[in-house]
Amino acid sequence: MMDRKKLAAFLTGLLICLGNTAVPVMSGYATDDGNTSIADETDSEELEGEEAGFRYTVDSNGNVTIIGNTLEDKEITIPDTLGGKPVTELATDAFLGSHATKIVIPEGIEYISTDNPFSSCLNLTEIEVSSENKNYCSKDGVLFSKDMTKLIHYPASSERESYVIPDGITEIGVAGLAESRLKKITLPSSLNTIGRHSFSFCQFLEEIDMSNTSIENIDVMAFINDISLKSVKFSDSTVNISLAAFYTCSKLSEVELPPKTIYIGQSAFAGTALTQVTIPSSVTEIGYCAFGYDENEVMNSDFVIIGTPGSAAQQYCSDSDTEYGYTNNFTFKSVSVAEAEEEYNKLEKYAFEDYEYALIDGNAYITFCVSMDDVITVPDEMDGHKIVGLYKGAFSTNEASEIILSEGIKTIGENMFSSKLKKLTIPGSCETIEGTEPFVDCTELEEITVSDGDGGAFSSENGVLYDRDKKALLVYPRGKHDKIFKAPDSVEKISISAFCGNATLEEVDLPKVTIIENYAFETCDKLNKVKFSKDLESVGYCAFFACPELKSVRLGSKLDTIGDYAFGFLYDEQLAVNIQSGMSSASEPYSVINDYTIYTDKDSTAYQYAKACGINVVTNTIGVADANVNRGFLYFIIGAIAAVVLAIIGFATGKNMKKKKNLTNTEKKSSAKKKEAEDKDSKTKIEEDNNDSDEEDN
Repeated sequence: MMDRKKLAAFLTGLLICLGNTAVPVMSGYATDDGNTSIADETDSEELEGEEAGFRYTVDSNGNVTIIGNTLEDKEITIPDTLGGKPVTELATDAFLGSHATKIVIPEGIEYISTDNPFSSCLNLTEIEVSSENKNYCSKDGVLFSKDMTKLIHYPASSERESYVIPDGITEIGVAGLAESRLKKITLPSSLNTIGRHSFSFCQFLEEIDMSNTSIENIDVMAFINDISLKSVKFSDSTVNISLAAFYTCSKLSEVELPPKTIYIGQSAFAGTALTQVTIPSSVTEIGYCAFGYDENEVMNSDFVIIGTPGSAAQQYCSDSDTEYGYTNNFTFKSVSVAEAEEEYNKLEKYAFEDYEYALIDGNAYITFCVSMDDVITVPDEMDGHKIVGLYKGAFSTNEASEIILSEGIKTIGENMFSSKLKKLTIPGSCETIEGTEPFVDCTELEEITVSDGDGGAFSSENGVLYDRDKKALLVYPRGKHDKIFKAPDSVEKISISAFCGNATLEEVDLPKVTIIENYAFETCDKLNKVKFSKDLESVGYCAFFACPELKSVRLGSKLDTIGDYAFGFLYDEQLAVNIQSGMSSASEPYSVINDYTIYTDKDSTAYQYAKACGINVVTNTIGVADANVNRGFLYFIIGAIAAVVLAIIGFATGKNMKKKKNLTNTEKKSSAKKKEAEDKDSKTKIEEDNNDSDEEDN
């Protein structure tokens, strides 16, 4: 039994609708397009009368609006006049309770209520409109606007089983094809609007294909109680699926919601045969009982919601309301997990010791491991089949701290390892590791080693995973305990999420890196120093997001691409609350780290990024060791040092010259004395020789 408060939101008129009378339900709503007839605005001055089985009013202009009838005729022709006044309008209840099979509309009818006066004429097979009527026309017994852009009413008792709505029709009016006996309806590509109850209570309709249309809104109860409906294809343009749109479509067991859907109304798919649904991440609001409930609002606790973690889809799984007295309790799965499960269930699997494997295109893949060992060495073959790969998630529930993969394995699937893994050995033969962030959930992983082998695409050094040529650093394990890391000179790229979540690393040197991809250092809590290459060219989205200890960075002039929130931002819980409550217009709940500073050249990309984000930016500096020194001050210091050096050189040079001069004078004196001595000796020797000669002569 439904709670009265729940039913209030679900509309009182639905009960009447279930009683096989559509008009009272529809008359409880405002007109969709905002158009209002004179009859719909009846005032106290209008005269009311009855003639020829018609009840009518006369407005101040002398025009008649038919508001009801007491006729039992099978064929009804609307009169041109009543009470001597021209009949110009048909109000909502003009034919309520009529058993007519044919209705003829004369030339003078100017307005037919948009709530559709013919919706309760369940025996109607044909509507005929005078060719002279300026506002309406009929074709094959179906009522249209004169310009053939709106289908107003398709007779409920027409014997056709299929109907092709003419090209050029852009709108189907309220209850336009309600209660019809059609099994198939073909919609034109021109269609963009369908009104309330437009296809409701079509008990024979088996499928509806809206994919070729541009319908944005599936209106209230548009397909309610289409008990034979098995297939629905939506337009990619559809953003809203309104209240009870597919309520009690009891054979509808599968739907693919439009990719741009924003709103799914209350009870939209209640009472269907759905057991699970994938909800796009674009959806921001899901009404009570939209999925997972039967027609009596009894919850199916086995219902599965598939969607994006953190989205409205996940919230719906546990949504509750004390006023209405309900609490949802549905299973939630991410899209990737659901897809993996679906693929997995299609495989033909075999058991081997502590493993399960499957043959895919003749090759053996491990699909599951139940080993309880702390260290697992994976066999290279099972039942004579060489193991060439690990299927998605094969070891995701395994709690081993070390896994050694056998040589010959070429493929490692995504979502492979659990958070308990600490050491992993990858064979040299491995060619592919699937997924953009294959190890981001391995919070305790300390070391990745690539063994010797041929043909693979990977290498390792000190527990860090690289590509074969060490040009790209792929994974720096989240649990690696080193505080300082310097990338090899060969590394040119830091891959997506490569360092993400490491809680120990404090300093990083990237001497030759030119590209840093998205999330590369996200949530590295202890990181406080990063030395970039002067040739750095690109830094991706959130590359250094939520690094609270990193207070400043120096960025070169060659950096020409910086992703949003790459530097200087943290998650802001209060801002998130404000965004959710509508108190903030911010697109993301991120705020700038206090006192964060970017050192760069003026008018560089980094300078523009800092200014745009409200981050402190300092220009005209040079990095010296670990300091950022003002260029002018540095030049002054260099000039002062140079002057001192020159002075010292000058002083030393002068002293040396004086010393040299003194030395030269001393040498001259010494030389003169030496020459004087030599001359004296020479003179003495000559005198001695002369004496000797005199003695000989004697």
